[in-house]
Amino acid sequence: MFGENILIGYSLCNVDEKNRIYLPKFTSCEPGDELLILPEDDHLAICSSALIDEYYKKIESIKDAKEKIELYNELRKCCESFIHKAVVDKSKRISLSKNIKFEEPVVEIRGSGDRIVVSGKFSYPSIYRKRV
Repeated sequence: MFGENILIGYSLCNVDEKNRIYLPKFTSCEPGDELLILPEDDHLAICSSALIDEYYKKIESIKDAKEKIELYNELRKCCESFIHKAVVDKSKRISLSKNIKFEEPVVEIRGSGDRIVVSGKFSYPSIYRKRV
């Protein structure tokens, strides 16, 4: 399952004509995994949608009101900023939104803890930019 273990690794991957990216072996992705695509300043972050469920469970277990509000706000920002949900296909690829336009057909994918980071020159509509 994607992100089941700490994600550590590096790979160069092609973006095909249908705007799909092959996910490298180090991601431990499986067909059917649901992933969230999150825009950051200079890259896309991809994390498991199960991460959202973990935040909700953590929020429910917290007694301190201030800590609960901080975590809720972090979750809200995450939910508001994701571009879309992608499901891993049987070839271990994800289809990116047509709103994401890469300038080059090769992207850099790095494991970064509980997510992967996709770097490359890309653009997407301003409506998806982070909200504060």
